[in-house]
Amino acid sequence: MPTHVSVLYPRKTKFNMDYYLATHMPLVTKLWTQHGLTKYTVTQYDDPESPYSVACVLEFESLEAFKKAGAGSEGKEVFADIDNFASEQPSLMVGEVKETKSMS
Repeated sequence: MPTHVSVLYPRKTKFNMDYYLATHMPLVTKLWTQHGLTKYTVTQYDDPESPYSVACVLEFESLEAFKKAGAGSEGKEVFADIDNFASEQPSLMVGEVKETKSMS
C-alpha cells in the first residue's frame, strides 16, 4: 500500500529553498528512488499563522520501502544534509494512503 511521508519544517526555520530544490531533493531522489520513492511534492506556505513554512510529501511504494530508504548510510546522508538548508529539524508524519481520488 502506498505510504506518504510528510516532512514539515517549522515556520521559525531559516530555510534555503534554492539549495533544497537544486541540491537536497535531487539527493533524495538519487538515493531513495531505488528503495521505492515514486514521487514528491514540495509546498511553501505563505500564511504567517501556519505552524509550518515548508512541507514535502514523499510517496513510497510501501511503509517497508520508506523504512528501508531511511535506514543505513543512504538515510543518514539524506538526514545529515538538512543542516545545509534549514536551521531547525523537520517533523515527520508517516502513514499509509487509504484512498486517492483525482477530480480531473
